[in-house]
Amino acid sequence: EMSKRFAWVAVLTSGIVGPLIVFNFFPALLFKLYMTGWTLGAIYSVPPIRTKQNPILAGLTIATVRGFLLNFGVYYAVKDAIGSTFSWSPKVAFIARFMTAFATVIAVTKDLPDIEGDKAFQIETFATKIGVPRIAKGASLCLLLNYIHAIATGVLSKAGTFNLIPMIGGHLALAGALIYRFRQLDPESTPSIKRYYKHIWDFFYTEYFLYTLI
Repeated sequence: EMSKRFAWVAVLTSGIVGPLIVFNFFPALLFKLYMTGWTLGAIYSVPPIRTKQNPILAGLTIATVRGFLLNFGVYYAVKDAIGSTFSWSPKVAFIARFMTAFATVIAVTKDLPDIEGDKAFQIETFATKIGVPRIAKGASLCLLLNYIHAIATGVLSKAGTFNLIPMIGGHLALAGALIYRFRQLDPESTPSIKRYYKHIWDFFYTEYFLYTLI
């Protein structure tokens, strides 16, 4: 288990080395984007601001960093590294939209696994105020709509923009798996709640695998 001292060393080292690497090896725009994410990440966790304590600010932070900045930033960095002129790609635009919505759901559900501890220590979160059943239903509905959006994007896009089998079939399969996992959830069981939250992250990272195919 990581000690508190080692955790501080790891975080501070990463917080210093990361910006130095980006500043020295990447364009100014990418450095600005990186530092925007760096700043949002810092105020998310570091006192006295700690936006993670406010559900709305936490949602906006996670959606901005994991949704837009991460996907656009990586795409921009790769384009620069291979010496290619930057231009918007329909696939990158799709994944940025999709992951921004997905990250917002993660921001809302992130406190589900800790709901018993939050109740015991009287910490107010979306989960403790609204309840597991309503959070899970809302989150699952938002993700389902996100998958429908992905399928519609594949259907309505110009021919050749996406590989339709993974774009439509893959997201249809994930939508079905989402419904299945939601039906398995027992909102009164902490292990079941934790499994449900883990499955949300499974879907999140599966999307990045699917992205390589579309």
